[in-house]
Amino acid sequence: MAHTSRPVVVLFSLASLLPLASGCSGDDGGSGASATTGDPATTTTDDPASSTGAEATGTTATGGSETEGTTTEAGEPAVVYYRDVKPILDAACVSCHRAGDIAPFALENYGEASMWGELLVPEIEARTMPPWGASSECNTYRYDPSLSDEEIATVKEWVALGTPEGDPADEPPPVDDALPPIEYDVELTTALYEPTVYPDEYRCFLIDWPIVEQRYITGFTIEPGERSIVHHVIAYVIPPAEIDTYTALDDADPKPGYECYGGPGGEAVPRAQWLGAWAPGIPGGPLPEGTGIHVEPGSKVALQVHYHPVEGADPDLSVVKLRTEAMVERPAYLLPFANPLWMLGIVNMTIPAGAKDVQHTFEVDIPATIDFLYPNADFGLDEPVEVSMAGLHMHELGTSGTLKVNRDGGGEQCLVNVPRWDFNWQGIYRLEESVIVDPSDTIHLECFFDNSDGESSVAWGDGTEDEMCLGMFYVSAL
Repeated sequence: MAHTSRPVVVLFSLASLLPLASGCSGDDGGSGASATTGDPATTTTDDPASSTGAEATGTTATGGSETEGTTTEAGEPAVVYYRDVKPILDAACVSCHRAGDIAPFALENYGEASMWGELLVPEIEARTMPPWGASSECNTYRYDPSLSDEEIATVKEWVALGTPEGDPADEPPPVDDALPPIEYDVELTTALYEPTVYPDEYRCFLIDWPIVEQRYITGFTIEPGERSIVHHVIAYVIPPAEIDTYTALDDADPKPGYECYGGPGGEAVPRAQWLGAWAPGIPGGPLPEGTGIHVEPGSKVALQVHYHPVEGADPDLSVVKLRTEAMVERPAYLLPFANPLWMLGIVNMTIPAGAKDVQHTFEVDIPATIDFLYPNADFGLDEPVEVSMAGLHMHELGTSGTLKVNRDGGGEQCLVNVPRWDFNWQGIYRLEESVIVDPSDTIHLECFFDNSDGESSVAWGDGTEDEMCLGMFYVSAL
């Protein structure tokens, strides 16, 4: 069978990795928000101003003999590690499952893969590994690491056959699809930090932006200092007008950086601009061709690092590398998208205690979003824009969510749908084909939550006990 390696997507995890058996993965002027629970009697309205692989057959080996269909004409096992399974694991798993990385065990060689083979099957059948949340029924995305039905069946049959090794000489050559090297011209380093909060610690580090001229960021990557404890990093640009708020948070914490969770802190309505994210197996790289995110002189960059401390690890000193350019063809924003009245507490995004299926929605046009977040924006207020990435963000009560375009003339176009939300694995997904959105179109966000085990109601907030219903999309001028 043919195998292709899979470049990685901007996908980040927000909780500690577990062993593989547990998963290593109203309308007013065109805007409105609503919330419903699974009980129609509790409907409220906010008013703002997979198929698993086919079973392998004939794969039981007993007493040294195999049933029909498990061997080749030459008498060799039909599925072996080097020829059939190693290319699959190398392409989809080894970027995290390797020595010294964040995954709990390695899958780099035959001994390791055969040792853990029995645990692989239920995870890949359930499609919790490799981690990928976006539904292909909504849209298609670049860098999707999901295994095909055929690949799942291959791994299952290999395990059922007793994980035969095969001949190393039969391993197919690796596919050379590496992205061209990027020359980064800015390096920002966090403070040396040793996390002490188990099992997870979220820490933000505020770093001065070193360039005094107007620049656009066109590429991004992170080099973690201690890979075994760095679970993810998210970078935000803090504009000069907002710096005092974040500096106060930093000054109030005696340790390097400051504690943070849902975002970099600051005011209720997020004006810190998302820049990018990193997680194990995600090398970073260029933003969409011809686009870039503007950074004002005098800004700061906030790096939120999720640590998963392990005994004996060294302190971390992570570095973010950025490629910048003086001008770009098309300026861009990575926009957070949610009801500002939820954020300000004017309209409560309530998830009642004991409620199992709570829905919250919000809808507004892109010009209104850009005007609210960037009053001096130089694009996107009265002309079409291009959306090339989209994602969702909730906390641990989230169960599913969707971000879509509702067309002014009728119809809709799904940007991203996550049917089985997992707080541990979430991200922003690069669309295979960009979507053009007109000023009169609207973006519709919906999130579902399950608080059936909760003893108290939950609303919008940054804390672990709070929730969010947030969309994200990368939008650029045409």
